[in-house]
Order: sequence, then C-alpha cells, then structure tokens
Amino acid sequence: MRAFGYCFDTLDPQNPDRLCRGRERWIEPILDPADPYPDRVHRLVISGANFSDDSARDATRGLAEAGVTAEALLKAIFPRRPVHAFREVGDPLALPAEMMVEEDWTYTPQGGARRAPAVRWLAAIQKEDADAYMLGEKAGMARPKADGFLVDARITPETLPELQDALFKLVGFSDPEGRPAVLYNAMGIRDVLQHCRALVLFHLDKHGPAFIVYTLEPLDVAETLVDVARKARSFAVPFSIPPMLARWDRALYELRMHWDAEAEGPFPVPPAEDAGGRWSTRRRHSERVDEEVTPEGGVEGGEGEE
Repeated sequence: MRAFGYCFDTLDPQNPDRLCRGRERWIEPILDPADPYPDRVHRLVISGANFSDDSARDATRGLAEAGVTAEALLKAIFPRRPVHAFREVGDPLALPAEMMVEEDWTYTPQGGARRAPAVRWLAAIQKEDADAYMLGEKAGMARPKADGFLVDARITPETLPELQDALFKLVGFSDPEGRPAVLYNAMGIRDVLQHCRALVLFHLDKHGPAFIVYTLEPLDVAETLVDVARKARSFAVPFSIPPMLARWDRALYELRMHWDAEAEGPFPVPPAEDAGGRWSTRRRHSERVDEEVTPEGGVEGGEGEE
C-alpha cells in the first residue's frame, strides 16, 4: 500500500520544530540582538510511506515510497516556473554541466581533522532532472547532489551576491556527513525567499528524503496534491503535523473516522489482522465490547481500571 502524506503549516525561523527521528537537526544560528525578529514562513511538507495494513508497523518512509517524484511535484505545483539547484559542499567529480556560480574551496567536517576539496555551485536545471539532483544519483550512477531548489528565482548580476550570501546563511555551516546530519539554518530561509517564489529543501525522513516547500505566502494546492497522488496510484493522506514527524497509523485512523464509504467507496487501506494497533477503529470497538460494568457502576478491563 503506497500512501502520499502532506501537511500545510507555518514555521517560526527563530524557534523551528524538531526534525525527524534523530536523523537531522537544524544548524544552531548565531543570533544578533540587533537583527529584526523574523516573521513565520509558510511550509508544505510532503513525504510518503509504503506499508501492508493500517497499523503501518512495517512502513518504509520517504517521498519515493509514495511513488511520487520531485519532477511531478514541481511540474504540478509550479508549472512553467524555472528551477535552480544549489549546493554548498559539492563533489568536484559530480557537477552540473553549466553553472552560474562555481567556487572551489576546502571542506572540513565539523569536529574532524581531514580536509577535502569541495565546490560551491548554483545552476539552472530541468524539472525532469529534479530527482537526480535531490538524491545525488540516477539509475545507480552518481550525479550532482543539490542542497535544495529555488523556484522562479530573480537572479541578476546585481542581486546574485545577495542571493549567495543568503544561501550561505542557509547552508554555509552544514555537516551532511554528521550523525545526525546538520543541513539547514532556519534563520536563513526567509532571506533566501527574498530572491525566489519558493524554496524547496530535502529534510530527512526515516528511509529517504521528504520534499518541503517554503514560501512567504500560503500555497493553495491541496487538490493538486491529491491529483498528483492519484496519478501515481498512491493514497493521499492529509496530516495535521508534518508527516516526517507524525505516526502514520494515527493519521490513517483519523482519516478513516471521516471517510464517506457511500461517496468514496471502501476505505482503501486494509485493516491489520490484530485489530491494527492503538489507533485502529476495530481495536477500539473490541475494547468497548470487552468492558464489563460492575454493580457499583465502575468499568473493568478498560481505561477506568487502575
């Protein structure tokens, strides 16, 4: 069963949310009291999961598990909008063919003694290549790996230095090889958004990257996302918190509670054989049936028992 999870929320750059399951953390910003307090930014978080039943115990998680590509998302959400990819610690042996920015430098992992050559780059890309840039590979072969995408960027010779400064603030102190990985500075998101319509980052889910879109204004694309999932034969699941943080079994339970079987047909996710875990309707129903009312009016066998 392939599922496509999405969530619309906002992010406070000075107090960002935690990230998924200890795989990634935010870069700790150096706060200047003289800097203005940054406003919240809008965020669309997209990830996926593949599981056998509504307990989601065997779920593998990440955008690829939904069968949805970064290419499909960019084309659906931002049709006819150009895309640029950027990288702070680029591999000198895997670079885009044409780059607007190419800076050689020496990379030292945080807390490490070794030094390695790296390339800082910015390049226009085709949406058909978005997945290769997100994953750093294509058909098992190494490809340039990006830190993120700029959608509809406003780049001129005059604004390019300001954009480079903003990108450095966002990813300049990253440590992609760390455990957990340190990839982005939330305080830099709004600075980058001054130069583009949307910023796409790849936060880590349990088994692969998720696809996160940051904007200054909210995106009204819920129906578009459901259509993308349908075309990929994936089940669209809305979340109240980012799916890279949430429990899939709970999201499925809440969606089942509001499911209109007459209009939409049977709920497409099969129930677990053992009643589906803590959020299953079958389990909750069986727990109510098993409760015994005592002569004093108390309840045995349920949550009322001490």
